[in-house]
Amino acid sequence: MDRMTTVPLTAPRGDETADPGEAVPAETEPSAAPVVGLVELSERVAASVLTRCPWLLRASEIMLALFTLVCLVAVGTRLSALLLLPVPLFAVSWLFLRRLRGSETRAQQLRWSLLMALAAMVGFWVMSVVARWVS
Repeated sequence: MDRMTTVPLTAPRGDETADPGEAVPAETEPSAAPVVGLVELSERVAASVLTRCPWLLRASEIMLALFTLVCLVAVGTRLSALLLLPVPLFAVSWLFLRRLRGSETRAQQLRWSLLMALAAMVGFWVMSVVARWVS
């Protein structure tokens, strides 16, 4: 007594006149539909963040300068040259940030933002390790 019917959730692409009660045969569905991958999704997210928040690059530049200044002040207060170890990593991160400013494609934006973030994170890690050694 129960009849099961097949109802497609969406009409095939380009067919806005399809009856929702009709089933779409598998042969007519486009087989070459693009599948959004993780890399493309990451590129889109990086590009949208950079276009929606143009102040983010300037804020990152200021923060890197402040972290470098903290390392230089710590050398004077702790009297240890070990506290200069994170400074080259912050400089490399700043160079990646400059490349990020000049990037034109989404792939370049993703690459330079990841490298900048990685260099800054390693700099923070080195800063914490050196602070443990010195104290």
